[in-house]
Amino acid sequence: MNGTMNGRCLWIVMLAGCSVISVAGQQRGGPEPPMPRLKLTSPGFIDGGNLPLTFTCYNNGGNAQSPPENAMSPPFSWANAPKGTASFALTLNGPDNHPNKGIDMEMFWVVWNIPAGTTQLSQGVKLGPERPDGSRQATGQRGIVGYRGPCAPAGVGRLHYLFTLYALDQPLNVSGGATEAEVRKAIDGHILGTSIYVGALER
Repeated sequence: MNGTMNGRCLWIVMLAGCSVISVAGQQRGGPEPPMPRLKLTSPGFIDGGNLPLTFTCYNNGGNAQSPPENAMSPPFSWANAPKGTASFALTLNGPDNHPNKGIDMEMFWVVWNIPAGTTQLSQGVKLGPERPDGSRQATGQRGIVGYRGPCAPAGVGRLHYLFTLYALDQPLNVSGGATEAEVRKAIDGHILGTSIYVGALER
């Protein structure tokens, strides 16, 4: 009987000890699961897929000499903004054809101070330094303030264009119509997360 009782007592003590260890472990807490990363998407085209001509200089039968209003900016949405995000910026860069210089990398669009609570941009953002939501657009390398559609020339193969979303820890103290360089300088040191979405164009 004593042996049986002693065995039962030992089993109870072991269970109690395990419970204490388990509770202590729960109180300490294990590593938190990683937060989902910032993700940029577009209903206008698939990531890595072809850019519809609507979003290029070739919209409505246009070409490189068409006015910038001819091209429409794609629609975008995003999710999983990092903690502490105070604003967003969106850029588009990729190859462009320069007379007498050939293909060169160029910035086609820079929009910043998109409010932190925003999760999308509608198609066809209008040109101009200031937008109704308080966001701002840069002056591009060809003097266009706002979106300029990619314009890959015929015969150069498939070219890729990168749309990059930045989550920033503060709004940028940069006036609308500023240059790309001024915006990039202001962004430096304030990036909480990025997401890239790629479109391709071949003529």
